Amino acid sequence: MKKISDFIPNKVLKKKEIIDDLDGLLIRTSEEKVKGKIHVINYSDYSITIECDDSSVGSIIKFEREKYLELFKNYGMYNIQDIQVKIKQTQ
Repeated sequence: MKKISDFIPNKVLKKKEIIDDLDGLLIRTSEEKVKGKIHVINYSDYSITIECDDSSVGSIIKFEREKYLELFKNYGMYNIQDIQVKIKQTQ
């Protein structure tokens, strides 16, 4: 019997691995006041999407956008030109 993971395309698995790596990088290098409140949830060729737990953390990320762009470029994501910030929806 095949596992469900056998049906997931390698492209999707690779993207998840990269998102997990970028999220880990973000968490390791973030300041204590935002650590654990931000997560990389998606990326494309030119943009990374970061989800924040609340709007105050989102404002910090937007204000320090250049710092985070530099962080990702130093990691090897040279084409990244923008960071999208989303606020986590609470229910």
